[in-house]
Amino acid sequence: MNKEQKQIKKVIDKAFSQLHVLSNITWTPYRDEIFDMNKKDEKRHRYNRPSSDFEASVNDCAKMFTVKNIAESLLNVEKWKVKDLINIRKSCLYSQSVVENYRDKILDAWKDQDLKQLASLEYIALIDWKHHTEILERRSA
Repeated sequence: MNKEQKQIKKVIDKAFSQLHVLSNITWTPYRDEIFDMNKKDEKRHRYNRPSSDFEASVNDCAKMFTVKNIAESLLNVEKWKVKDLINIRKSCLYSQSVVENYRDKILDAWKDQDLKQLASLEYIALIDWKHHTEILERRSA
């Protein structure tokens, strides 16, 4: 993991930690529920692939998707519809539901966060920096 990826991870870890407020609202620890969904999806995605293909851990990626999904839902509460469920990760719709129910608690926890930055986190930047920079170069060409 390079310097840039470590900085991305630091942002993710801080935002994820601040979501602890979602763990003590009801009997359901919502942050952990979303994290577990993303972890399961990431493990399935990596199945039968060498760990050397990825520069970030399964947990790091699951945290990134947890933070990203919640931030996206804060910025666009109607991003996903029930009909989208068969085409997206289930955690996306679950995150949107958590945001619709606990928006104020999340916004208070993230009062010092840049929601647009969190919503624009890129999986490829976390797992393969070289490929990420190639994509950026192609976009600017």
